[in-house]
Amino acid sequence: MKIIKDKKRNLADCLVITAGLIIVGIITKQDCFYYSAAIFGIIIALIPQLAYIFSFLWQGIGLVLGFVLSKVILSIIFYFFLFPFSLLQKLFSKNKAISNRKSESYWIIKPEHQTDFTKLW
Repeated sequence: MKIIKDKKRNLADCLVITAGLIIVGIITKQDCFYYSAAIFGIIIALIPQLAYIFSFLWQGIGLVLGFVLSKVILSIIFYFFLFPFSLLQKLFSKNKAISNRKSESYWIIKPEHQTDFTKLW
């Protein structure tokens, strides 16, 4: 995925950062987040070229988090859900795995049939 260089997208990313700072301020009830959101919004409004830099950083952080967290979430799903399920299935299955057979060969000999290719159906 590539970084988007659209001017509206850059301003939208900065608006999301500002809204996030306000929401964190509401949750934590600390005024420093309100002040930083106001300062950030004013700076972006006065100097729109900085919106590209902040948007580039914001999207870069998103790419890195997406790369790392997808691996973490898939690993958690595998080791906590799929792996125990497969162990339980192997323990309680009536059809034992092919590795439990004590045969010399696993080759199955089929009887010969004459196939008529003119009458396929």
